[in-house]
Amino acid sequence: MLESKTELTANFTEYLTVFPNENKRQEPFESFLDRNLSEALYTRKNFDGHITASAFILDSALENMLLIHHKFLDKWLQPGGHVDATDESIMAAAYREMEEETGITAEEVQLHQLDSYKGPFDIDSHAIPANDKKSEAGHVHHDFRYLFSYTGEKNIVIDKNESLAFRWFSLEELATNEIFQLVVAKIMDYKAQ
Repeated sequence: MLESKTELTANFTEYLTVFPNENKRQEPFESFLDRNLSEALYTRKNFDGHITASAFILDSALENMLLIHHKFLDKWLQPGGHVDATDESIMAAAYREMEEETGITAEEVQLHQLDSYKGPFDIDSHAIPANDKKSEAGHVHHDFRYLFSYTGEKNIVIDKNESLAFRWFSLEELATNEIFQLVVAKIMDYKAQ
């Protein structure tokens, strides 16, 4: 069963303890959490916003990140998407989205977490433009992002309905990318531990 608002609030408090320099950055998510009931947190028809899940997939050397070229947004992004009511947790949604969008299974990755902290590696709130084809107004995704390393044979199979291509980008290259520079800095700090 998906995390309740009470569980999310506790998890978010722990997140801010682990990443105390993110208090300002996390204000949009904190405000969203305060004003929405449990059942509204995940539904994609909540145009105040909703929680999504994604996977940062690094190679086994933790030097390169797998990105897919998202069809609708026309951007290179990590695999991810909406949390379904059938998902057991937000993390389970990240695993499901990873497999649906890249063919990579849970058995082919190692989850990276910080010591006793078991929550997401990153939480990012970002605007999603309106989609007339789906009758969706512009809204905000509050993306719970998990960090994995890939131990498989690089046999990537993308969903052509959602993505145009995939590519491994070096962390060095992504360090100057507006979308990824903050998370790359977090990965570098993690690697240095």
